[in-house]
Amino acid sequence: MTEVHFVEKCDAPLEVAFEYLDDYRNVVEYWHGMTSYTPVGDLDHGLGSVYAAVSKIGPSTVKSTLKTIQWEKNALVAYKSTSGMDTSTTFTFSAVDASHSTVELRVEFHLPGGIAGKALEKTLEPFVNASAKKTAQNISTRIAAYYATRSTDSDSPK
Repeated sequence: MTEVHFVEKCDAPLEVAFEYLDDYRNVVEYWHGMTSYTPVGDLDHGLGSVYAAVSKIGPSTVKSTLKTIQWEKNALVAYKSTSGMDTSTTFTFSAVDASHSTVELRVEFHLPGGIAGKALEKTLEPFVNASAKKTAQNISTRIAAYYATRSTDSDSPK
């Protein structure tokens, strides 16, 4: 198993950070290497929602189906793959103050055992680490931009 973990401070309130990351339409904007992320079925967020995901990891294109296994508004979203690469992804949200928050990102992936699996893991690990680091940076900048746009929109006269 390989695990990557980052905590990013966001220049946005907790509710805004959660709202942005909970919207599947934003995933390809912040998730480095993600090329497609679409709901499968009737739910487009929340516990039990399922997504078809396609991402580039280094030289490889990876297709996965991800299911939301934990969802607590403004606190936690966790996904587990049901097909494709065996992965678990967790976002944990915390308020810093009224206008700042943190998002903790934890990604675990498991490859088949044996010599081939270990070799593949060693090959993919640098790509996964770089992608996760870029994703964490994107989370911070995209949430701040989203909040700035939301704030500007709400300040506009109707």
